[in-house]
Amino acid sequence: MSDTTPETTPPPATIGPKEAVGSVRAVAFDCYGTLLKLEEREFAALIQEMLHEHGVHHASGEDVWEAWLEASREMAKREGRNSERPLDGPEPIFRPFSETWPVFFGEAFRHHSVETIPPMTAFQHLWDVLSAAPAYPEVAPVFAELQARGYRIAIGSNADDDHLEHALELAGIEVEVVLSSEEAQSYKPRRPFFEQLCARLDLDPCEVLYVGDSPWADVTGANHAGLPVYWVSRYPDPEREKMMRSSPTWSGPDLTGILDALPARAPV
Repeated sequence: MSDTTPETTPPPATIGPKEAVGSVRAVAFDCYGTLLKLEEREFAALIQEMLHEHGVHHASGEDVWEAWLEASREMAKREGRNSERPLDGPEPIFRPFSETWPVFFGEAFRHHSVETIPPMTAFQHLWDVLSAAPAYPEVAPVFAELQARGYRIAIGSNADDDHLEHALELAGIEVEVVLSSEEAQSYKPRRPFFEQLCARLDLDPCEVLYVGDSPWADVTGANHAGLPVYWVSRYPDPEREKMMRSSPTWSGPDLTGILDALPARAPV
């Protein structure tokens, strides 16, 4: 789930508000950290809780999370992904979270001598949390207003089908199109993910506003694919913001700014 920063990828052409405002017909949202309250910065604390529940006190959640991330980077290298230019080259091998996350937990647990928690148990713990993440308070009124204005709504998320579907159902979120990375067989920030999202809506990229919280996966990825972008910057994080390689079309601390950015009626 972590973002990878390319130091050499040239910045994509940014779509400005003047070019975007009249053409947007649909709004597509990232899920976690954008619609549902679960951000990557919380994962270390979630792992800490799990370790304590299983009587593990010699390793911290932060230590295990860092080892987890290192295991994910090592797998990417083994499978030929270029961490310096992840947007370039052929589409990487796709593996769902249900396949890779237990592997990462296994590597992290071995590194820190955690012997009492099976990797699948750890994966199930995170699956349960992902499946029950609540919606941010502004989601329902923003969706209602966008629909009243005639905008179509979609969700495109780096997620496995099962926990994404369960989480959206539990949160009471229903939209026209839901595309998971598992269904797309592609992860953001790769262009094929966004191309499939636009194809599902039968719209050109310039007609789909993408809304997300990740400077790299969402802002740079969507912009690289030709979509205008609204960046939800819910909390300051200068290190994370360094990953951004293009400027969002609009940005704000929550989703309500979308209503100020878009016209009162969607184009017919």
